[in-house]
Amino acid sequence: MDKQQLNDTLAQLHEELTHGPELDAESRERLLQLVADIQGVLQSDTADQETSPDETRESLSGRVQDAIADFEAAHPQFSELMGRIADGL
Repeated sequence: MDKQQLNDTLAQLHEELTHGPELDAESRERLLQLVADIQGVLQSDTADQETSPDETRESLSGRVQDAIADFEAAHPQFSELMGRIADGL
């Protein structure tokens, strides 16, 4: 998945979070933080001096995979979008 497709999928997830089914505050905050972190990585033009870009993406991908496992049964629409995002990282 290229950067534009990943950004488009992030936008879809953000739209679902804004207008989709109700989530508890903790779940919504967790997903919004993931979206913000992923967007930050995608917008970063320089590598973090402490962490390589690949390590950062692997860490985010792992967090997305964890979120997928937590949301899969109750919120399948979020799981599908997050799965596409994790694959794109």
